Amino acid sequence: MLNSGVILLAHGSRRDGANDVMDQLVGMVREGSDFTKVNSAFLQFSRPTLQEALKEQVDQGIKEVTVMPVFLFNGIHLSEDIPQILEQEKEKYPSVKILTAKALGMDRRIAEIVKDRIKEAREGV
Repeated sequence: MLNSGVILLAHGSRRDGANDVMDQLVGMVREGSDFTKVNSAFLQFSRPTLQEALKEQVDQGIKEVTVMPVFLFNGIHLSEDIPQILEQEKEKYPSVKILTAKALGMDRRIAEIVKDRIKEAREGV
């Protein structure tokens, strides 16, 4: 998709190395996709912030950005914080289409991963 970007948005952690999984996820999402840019952002404790990641994409000429919250639970970040930030950002960039994907939430595919992890633990993997 020409001039389209994706931002994978996670909570963020103060712990060294804890956010490295986002770099791996960005790489996996980027593989085989036709997005112009895929990067990560964090709500707290880490950088880039969502605002910084959006600015980076806009500065690179991206015209449509999809923010993908990498969250399982529909807490205050999903219901209040992220929508508030995105409304402010939409006002800053009126010529950019900013979309929000559904959060990971509950999905049968996640349950399958949970079952795989349990099986790995029992097999000593």
